[in-house]
Formats: sequence, structure tokens, C-alpha cells
Amino acid sequence: MANYREEHIRNNRRLARQVVGAAALLLALIGLFTVLGWIVGLVRAALDDTDLRNEYRDRLYGMVMLDPVAFDDVNSVDEGIFKQAAIWGTVYQVQNSGGSLDQYERDPDTGSALIPALEIDTYISNLLGPDYQVTEGTFSTAEFVYQYDEEKQAYLVPVTSSVALYTPTVEKITKKDGQRIVTVGYVPTSSNNATGELSLTAPTEPTKYMDYVFTRGENRQWYLTALRDSNMQVEVTPIPAPTDAVVDNMQNEEMGTSDAASTEPAPVPEEGAEAAPDAENLDDTGDAPAEG
Repeated sequence: MANYREEHIRNNRRLARQVVGAAALLLALIGLFTVLGWIVGLVRAALDDTDLRNEYRDRLYGMVMLDPVAFDDVNSVDEGIFKQAAIWGTVYQVQNSGGSLDQYERDPDTGSALIPALEIDTYISNLLGPDYQVTEGTFSTAEFVYQYDEEKQAYLVPVTSSVALYTPTVEKITKKDGQRIVTVGYVPTSSNNATGELSLTAPTEPTKYMDYVFTRGENRQWYLTALRDSNMQVEVTPIPAPTDAVVDNMQNEEMGTSDAASTEPAPVPEEGAEAAPDAENLDDTGDAPAEG
């Protein structure tokens, strides 16, 4: 009886150890899969730069839409280029965030929106860095003359004008020689909606690519320092060769034209005009026989 009781106790202990071991194994497996899932998530997040590309798309919108020429030094560029890009980049940001140009005060004489110079300066500072100095005042570009209101410290912006040449799509972001290179596709855009107010909308495929070069500045932030032609080229869609059926149709059309030409009636000589001699009625000399 005592042996049976001891055996029973040993069996219970063995069962308890097995249950505890199984639970520990289950927890270990759960932990392993959790860690694996966490690692996969980190790798996927590291490889997916969608958010970063969208950030640069919005940041470069004002530049791309006006299509400035390439440069190697921002200080060699007319500051009006950056001021104009900042103005329309600000307009885009307002619209992209669900806002409207109606939130700006309008000039009573021209109806232009009065966009504060502070917003323009902030846009430029975020793009080119705090060291880039902007001179406030009226400036002109190939498109417009932007009047500056000293009293209101704002730029008069013609909101119904067509200025958007392209919209950006960021194709890739790479690093080389300590610089961040943002390759941007230029997509042609329609510029005005039915109401006449500027509408920055994106259509189809890029027609060219440019590389925006960023360098680290203060607070380890990336700032635009150059704009270069990109090695990425537009893929040209080949024109398909005509199929056999198309070739047959073309040949039939040509043959039909020839047949039609051959079946046209001979021209009738005008009244009083001398008829050409019939070849069958010519004598050996080639002259028509004299009438007897």
C-alpha cells in the first residue's frame, strides 16, 4: 500500500513537471514568434521609405512645379527663384492640408492673396537652412511680378494664375559621399480648375527626372544644396509594329486604289477637237490611210 502511494505521488509529480515544461515551451514559442515578428517589422520599416519620400515630395513641391534650372550652389541662384517656390509651396501646403486660399486676406484692388512674409521665410529656411538670408521686397520672375506690401509684411499672390508646370513624384532616396540624393520625377500638370482658382493636381507619368542634393546642416537636418540632371531616364514606350491583318488591309487599300484608277473611263474629247488616230487604222508608215 505504501509503495502504491509513493508511486502515485511520483506520477503526480511527473505529470506536474510535464505540464510546467509544456507551458514553459509554449511561452518560449510565443516569445520567439513575437521577437521574430518584431524583427520583421523593424526590417520592413527600415526598407520602406514611403513616408520619407512623401515628406520630400511635399517639401519640394514649390521647386518642382516651377522647374528651375540645375545649379551646384544655392548662393549662385537668384533668390527670386526660391521666394517664388516658397510662395507656391506654401499655397500647396495650405491646399494639401485641407485649407483654402480664402483664409488669406485679399488685396482690395487686385484680389490677390496676401501671404505673410513670415510663412515664405519659414518655407525657405526649412528648405535651404537658417543660414540662407532672404531680402524682403517686391521681386519679379519670368512669370510674375510679386508685389510686397510693407505695411502688412506680405506678398501679393495672383491666386487665379497658371504657374504649375509639374508636380513631383519621388522615385528614390540614396546616399553618396555624405549627401542625400532625392531623385524626383516631373509629372506635367493641369493648372486651373473649373472655378478658375489655382488647383495643384497630379496627373500621370514623369517626363523627366532631376536629382535634388541635400547636405546635413545645423541640428543634423538635411538642407538643399544643389540641383542636378539625373541619370534616371524616361522609358520610351515603343510603337508596336503593324500586325499581318493591318498589313493586309493596307495592301488591299492600295490594290483597291489601283483597280479604281484602271477602271476610270477614258476622257471624252471636246467637241471640235481632232480625235487621235486609232492604232489599228494606221498604215505601215504610221500615218492614217488617205480617204479614197
